Amino acid sequence: MKREDSTKTALTKKDISDTLNEFFGKQIEPRFDQIESYIQKQIEPRFDRIEFYIQKQIEPRFDNIDKKLEEHDKKFNDLSSHFDQIYNRLDRLETEYFTIIAGLQGVEKQLVSIEEKLDKEIAIRERLEKEVSDLKQRVVALQRKIEEIEIRLKTIS
Repeated sequence: MKREDSTKTALTKKDISDTLNEFFGKQIEPRFDQIESYIQKQIEPRFDRIEFYIQKQIEPRFDNIDKKLEEHDKKFNDLSSHFDQIYNRLDRLETEYFTIIAGLQGVEKQLVSIEEKLDKEIAIRERLEKEVSDLKQRVVALQRKIEEIEIRLKTIS
């Protein structure tokens, strides 16, 4: 048994390295070569076709999408600018509206004052017209009396 132990220990690092190199050369390296060959023959052409498809089909679509987005951004900015102008105009119109309302309220107060004065003037005029009418009736009555007096005087003389 001691002999077997001595043979087991007789393996050196060089023996292990040589065995691993031989295993690598006979088993692993050919498999890597097969995998590399498979990748070059099967996988790479697929990637080339995918790359070609992306360049010819997908990228132009993205370019078109980018152009459309830029156009939409410009239109949106234009619309935003128009809305800003509309809001500015609405603000100005609102200010003018309140100015006009304040002016109209002043005019209404003046009209109320004028109407009150007119009502007073109309009342005075109606009273004066009534007085003139009364005076005319009195003048007519006085003229009749004068005529009667003149007739009596003529009959007396």
